[in-house]
Amino acid sequence: MNEPHRNPAPDQGLVVRGLFADYGRATAVSDLGLEIGRSEFVTLLGPSGCGKTTTLRCVAGLHTPRSGEITLGGQPLYSRGVNVPPHKRDINMVFQSYAVWPHMTTLQNVMYGLRAQKMPKARARAKAQQMLELVGLAEFTGRNATDLSGGQQQRVALARALATEPGLVLMDEPLSNLDAQLRARMRDEIRQIQRRTGITVLYVTHDQSEALSMSDRVVVMNHGVIQQVGDPWALYHRPANGFVATFVGEANVVPGVVAGIGARTFSVRVPTLGPDTVLDVARATADDCPAVGEAISVVFRPEWARVSRETEPLPTTLDGNEFRARLVASEFLGDHFERTYEAGEHRLRVQAVTGPTSRPPQIGAEQALTVTPENLTWFPAVAAGPRETGDGEVSADEDFSSAAPTEVISG
Repeated sequence: MNEPHRNPAPDQGLVVRGLFADYGRATAVSDLGLEIGRSEFVTLLGPSGCGKTTTLRCVAGLHTPRSGEITLGGQPLYSRGVNVPPHKRDINMVFQSYAVWPHMTTLQNVMYGLRAQKMPKARARAKAQQMLELVGLAEFTGRNATDLSGGQQQRVALARALATEPGLVLMDEPLSNLDAQLRARMRDEIRQIQRRTGITVLYVTHDQSEALSMSDRVVVMNHGVIQQVGDPWALYHRPANGFVATFVGEANVVPGVVAGIGARTFSVRVPTLGPDTVLDVARATADDCPAVGEAISVVFRPEWARVSRETEPLPTTLDGNEFRARLVASEFLGDHFERTYEAGEHRLRVQAVTGPTSRPPQIGAEQALTVTPENLTWFPAVAAGPRETGDGEVSADEDFSSAAPTEVISG
């Protein structure tokens, strides 16, 4: 059984251990372990079918696991011989489809859970009004909930989930039905409300922007297995394997072999970028270093590289961490160019910042790209087990070898 990915805070809220869940003969979640502290905002992130919603439904009591343990605030919700019904768990849920009652007013929707708990009507009304003020809907108390806009209905659902002060709020892709501008505004509002109220949130999304901007920690999943757990900065800058690197944002991943180790950097031979190409990679810590001769994957984001030479012909010898590349595509986006280069056996993506004197590049031109040691990160060519990445942890059970050239993948 994998040990749960621990929350750095000592006050545990939700604890999941050894969770297995199936749909028929297909395993949806495999040996998942996770701890979430009180008042923490944790997001399950991954593509469709990765097991994130199944995990959420198991926590809610809407899907019965094959095995495992789930506790909230020290109270068992699921284990051998224990399966607390959904309505008796100290959990509320915000759904993708809003799920507001169409025959009730906004105020009545928020009062519903309070009245179900036998709270006196006057107190329930006052608490519901307080929650509506919190989400900015105090002036809509008498309006039918389904007459509100999509964003307003989602605020009603959030107010209803908060009203009973549950130990945990689950959110299943709550913003996916909203337009892009409203999604951006709502994710900021949800995060601000979560911070003000101190509620514990387990959030599910496939949207990397939501996960990175809202979360204290992000759990990246694929094929029912946790690939990495960490704060957003650690996931983006220190991906544990190829899947995380290319799903959380956009990344260039190239294979190499460690050639030498210095006090602050180590050098990597990357022949698939070009003959005799060597890149120096900065060591994040004294222990952050593979062994000489070890096969690794070197990673850099499009915005971490820069075009160091644009005029031909290039000199015979280039500077350190500089390599030749041929421009094959360029898209002007106002403040920068999105460029695609061929370098050796790879197609690389690079963001080039523009200015008043910037000139459109000539397709087919040979240029030089530079990535400084501080803007390179790495992971083992074959992820054999957990590796700490700053404040994050990993559980990488799959082979993400980069023995073959790896092309950039946009997440």
